Amino acid sequence: MFNKLNDKIIERFISLLGKDYVVLEKESLENYAHDETPLYYSLPEVVLKPLNVEEISEIVRIANENLIPITPRGGGTSLSAGAVPIYNGIVLTTERMKRIKEVDEDNQMVVVEPGIITGILEKELSKYNLFFPPDPVSLDSCTIGGNIAECAGGPRAMKYGVTKNYVTGLEIVTATGDIIRLGGKLLKNVTGYDLINLFVGSEGTLGIFTEAIIRVLTKPEFTIDLYIPFNTIHDATKFAIEVLKMGYIPTAIELMDGDVVRMVERYLNKKVPYSEKDAHTIVEIDGNDQSFIRKTYEKIGDIAMRCGGVDVLVGETLSDRERMWETRKKIGEALKTQTNIIAREDLVVPKNKIPELIYQLKECVKRYGGILYAFGHLGDGNMHTDVGVEDTKKAREKDWISRMRLEIYEITIDLGGTITAEHGVGLSKIPYLPMALDKTTIGLMMRIKKEFDPKNILNPGKIFNRAQFNNLTSL
Repeated sequence: MFNKLNDKIIERFISLLGKDYVVLEKESLENYAHDETPLYYSLPEVVLKPLNVEEISEIVRIANENLIPITPRGGGTSLSAGAVPIYNGIVLTTERMKRIKEVDEDNQMVVVEPGIITGILEKELSKYNLFFPPDPVSLDSCTIGGNIAECAGGPRAMKYGVTKNYVTGLEIVTATGDIIRLGGKLLKNVTGYDLINLFVGSEGTLGIFTEAIIRVLTKPEFTIDLYIPFNTIHDATKFAIEVLKMGYIPTAIELMDGDVVRMVERYLNKKVPYSEKDAHTIVEIDGNDQSFIRKTYEKIGDIAMRCGGVDVLVGETLSDRERMWETRKKIGEALKTQTNIIAREDLVVPKNKIPELIYQLKECVKRYGGILYAFGHLGDGNMHTDVGVEDTKKAREKDWISRMRLEIYEITIDLGGTITAEHGVGLSKIPYLPMALDKTTIGLMMRIKKEFDPKNILNPGKIFNRAQFNNLTSL
């Protein structure tokens, strides 16, 4: 069992950080009791706001010696309850650690603290004609530390990859309070085990990031977006597959099903083009040769029309492109206001299985009295499938939600997919992890966690069931 905080420990934190950065008032603690995942809530005993690695190191030493759980937190935008302090204790937020320490233009590297907002970093990098390719839709509120903890992706992942492809160095505080540094401004490094990629995506369970060295790229000179509606998801999927088979590599191929588009249309209270159609795609193309880009989008447009596309709308100016992306980027806000969201899934299947996935999930969710809203990254097979219900009371009944989610994952796995592509396991998917990974694999992962964090104080109850973790010999 974990221990509770006492006055003596609280005084040590106040002495270390200053009273203003030790949050104890319940009203303020409420802001850190949840993330963006529906239905999960747990109040921390204290929220700590350190400014540097030395303060984090001392906090962790105190927690480790007193057996107090720590939940690291970035922007609180997790969609798997990864930032919910299920065992109360300490929420350690990196919101004050938001500096860009260095922009190294020659090596195309940036050194940052974990609390910097991803969108702010993007704006600062643009001053140097650079950019950080991973682009989660929540980039205006998520942090780089959170992106690293979850290995965030986003629409551009199809061409540019995900966060792990850009992290070349990390400064980390371990579960015992030690400070370690991995990697550097290096594109190649096989000196021992690849610990950086072990930490990336570890959801705060292995260590706390205090600094990151990130590879950045020169911004493409030109970007063009295409908005292409289709009558069916099948036609849209066939289109995406044909584009890739023909050798074209768009920056993104996004998909929104008709129910999502019509919901956003109601939320925005304005007409979305072709909203009566059941599949809408956004294709983004970037590069430095404008004439080549235009030839590429013309050929992609031809493929779209051969695959049943209804129209090809072209956005070359920034304002036109923003209008095209507005529906996609407003989905999260619309879901919050237009329905009671009870599940937010990020499933992944082979691309050609997407139509079958969405069809089966819609039928499944309908049997449980819900509505499926499907959207996501058509180019890499990652579909976000959120479930809403009209009845507020029904939205709080967790038993039927668990049964429905079980069936959702069964359908996904049967189609050759798995249960999470970019949101992580967190707390919400722990009961379903054995569906996706065998017992031996889970046991090996828990042993890695045990080696890094013997007392299980770092984000306990995430990825693994705590009781199983404490009884590893029975596995």
